[in-house]
Amino acid sequence: MKHKKGIALLLLLFCVAIVVSAINTPEKRTIRYFNSHRIILEEDIMNTIETGQASSRLKLTFNYWDGEHPIVEYIVVNSGIVSASQYYGFFYSFDNEPVSFQNADESLIPISEQEWNWIGEGDNRGIVRRLDTNWFYFEAFL
Repeated sequence: MKHKKGIALLLLLFCVAIVVSAINTPEKRTIRYFNSHRIILEEDIMNTIETGQASSRLKLTFNYWDGEHPIVEYIVVNSGIVSASQYYGFFYSFDNEPVSFQNADESLIPISEQEWNWIGEGDNRGIVRRLDTNWFYFEAFL
């Protein structure tokens, strides 16, 4: 009897682990973060527009990337080492144009009306997906 209860408990824990990992992917964590902090993000962008200086009250890595289509990029999840890094985040595009990671020169290849991918040097690649007007989700694999 104890043996059957132990196996049942192990199976239950295994199922819980699968469900937790499925709902806690880097993409889902990033989008949840964006949605739950949207008001502060909008205020930070308005402050950036007014002062000309990118700033954020959130404890995230953020960067202002100038170029043809300037953006403020927020990195929510990153992992790996320099030669095999993954970045997940979102960015605000001041002119509502999607761009590749860090506003680099890689061209975007349309996947749909709301999603694009890009391919860089070596095995560098990523996707960009529209979240809302001026806001985009990104994944970058470097």
